[in-house]
Amino acid sequence: MAKNKINIDRLELDEEDREYEEKLALEERERRQKAQEQEAQKEAEREKREREAEKQREKQIAEEKLELLKLKSGLADEENSELTKKDEAYEKPHGWAAVANFWYHYKFVVSFSLVALIIVGFLAYTEATRKRDDITVMIITDNDLSQRTEEIESFFEKYTDDLDGNGYVHVGIINIPIGQNIDPVTDNTYTQKFIAQVQTGEGVIVLTDSHTREDFMEFMNPELEKDFPDNKYIDEQGFSLNSEVMAQEFKYELMPNDVYMSIRVPQETMDMDKTEAQEVYDKNFVIFKRIVDDITARCEETNDKGLTTEPIQYDTDSSASSEEGQ
Repeated sequence: MAKNKINIDRLELDEEDREYEEKLALEERERRQKAQEQEAQKEAEREKREREAEKQREKQIAEEKLELLKLKSGLADEENSELTKKDEAYEKPHGWAAVANFWYHYKFVVSFSLVALIIVGFLAYTEATRKRDDITVMIITDNDLSQRTEEIESFFEKYTDDLDGNGYVHVGIINIPIGQNIDPVTDNTYTQKFIAQVQTGEGVIVLTDSHTREDFMEFMNPELEKDFPDNKYIDEQGFSLNSEVMAQEFKYELMPNDVYMSIRVPQETMDMDKTEAQEVYDKNFVIFKRIVDDITARCEETNDKGLTTEPIQYDTDSSASSEEGQ
């Protein structure tokens, strides 16, 4: 009997919960319906105002057209015209009202102009701060220096000024790894690349070695001994990098002992006259001299013994036979 009584109580409790939930649901539906009705009423009132305003504008335009026709036909004089009276009665808005009026009429023009101004400003800032090359260095050696672009770039940047004034010092590296074991097509490509740098005045400082072609070496200054008297690292090829100091700078443990830092003589080209070429040479020579003076002093301080790694040796006879066979 007790068990049946407990079940009845539970049934009564569930019924009360159900009725309460239905009441809450009904109240929520009524609240939503009321909110929708209010929103619909607001929308209807807004549409009504817009229709009335549009009718008023159309009426005003029609009246102005009619008045204008009267003026043109002579049926009304300008002094007594309603158009003139409206102009005289019109009072310009002030303060925030003037700002709101201006924005209403010119918001699209202002928005477009602002976006255009931001874009132009961004492009101007990007161009002004773009990391351009202050100088470029050519590498025309027949070894693995072309694999150490980052190290060579960092080395030269230590001695280079911000020549273009963009807030950065950046040295560009141009690799032309031309050697004796390349095919004629590649050789021609590298030759054109070298000539292009000469014509544009880029790549004044050049890393060379004993395998650099003689016609390339003809562009280099052979009289640097006059600028650096008594410097044992300077000869007709340039500044010898045959030192442990430079192998460490380039992080090239097995760097051959025939690498030189040469510098091209200033010469008139299709892109530069003689004066401009001399100016480019002078800027690069300042950097060249800083390196020569610093590395020479460091080598003398450490009594640098030089490098023991010999350059690549080619069999001249077999190379000649190969060329004849082609």
